[in-house]
Amino acid sequence: MPETEWDPRQVAWMLALEAYEAGLCQRCGEPLEISTAPANDFNNIFGTGVYLPVPNHPAQCHCCAALQRSERDTAALNPQFPAAMIHAVRLMPRR
Repeated sequence: MPETEWDPRQVAWMLALEAYEAGLCQRCGEPLEISTAPANDFNNIFGTGVYLPVPNHPAQCHCCAALQRSERDTAALNPQFPAAMIHAVRLMPRR
């Protein structure tokens, strides 16, 4: 009989991770319970918290910028589904 890939403890850890990640915003990674609470709404003058920009941010991720340039420059190759194109960039020495 083949050995299972994960033991019950590992399966429990992965299920716990899945449950934890399901409770996070897919964009910012903040817990949905906090980030969607009316008490933290910027427009709620009676709220108890507010999300504000961090000083000295945003910072540009140069890798993400290169990916966006690649997406922009190759969008015409697949005009029907440009988001389906897979892009890759790598850090190279400047010449």
